[in-house]
Amino acid sequence: MSNEPALSAAVLAQGSSAREAAAHGGRHAILEFARYFIASAGALAVDVGLYRLALSLGWHYQFAALLGFSAGAVVAYLASVRWVFRARTVHNAGVEFGLFVAVGVAGLLLTELLLWLGIGRLGLPALPSKLGTSAVVFAFNFAVRKTLLFSARRRQGT
Repeated sequence: MSNEPALSAAVLAQGSSAREAAAHGGRHAILEFARYFIASAGALAVDVGLYRLALSLGWHYQFAALLGFSAGAVVAYLASVRWVFRARTVHNAGVEFGLFVAVGVAGLLLTELLLWLGIGRLGLPALPSKLGTSAVVFAFNFAVRKTLLFSARRRQGT
């Protein structure tokens, strides 16, 4: 007698559990992405709200922007570590926050570059350029933060 039926059943079961794990991982990634979108919208509301408040109090727009950006970064970080992502790659919260903000600054620089390309070099209208740029930078920020700070792999000494 051969053990082929038992072996085949075991192989099928492993394949089935691998498919289930992949499907679960896909659902988890979509959930993280959706939560990151909501967290980012909340952070943007804080950013713009404080910016407008500071302007109404007579602050210079650059200081108002710094206040809004800083508060929005804190909100985005807290939402990311408490609600959006399960895994944390960096164990030191100060280092993690610094890297989180650095990715945000890189996104800001990418925004400026893409707007310069779209508006300044290609002559595209400002609003469509900003909307397209925002989508690209949102995806950039999510992907880099997920990979660098919130992936399942662990780093040593951080």
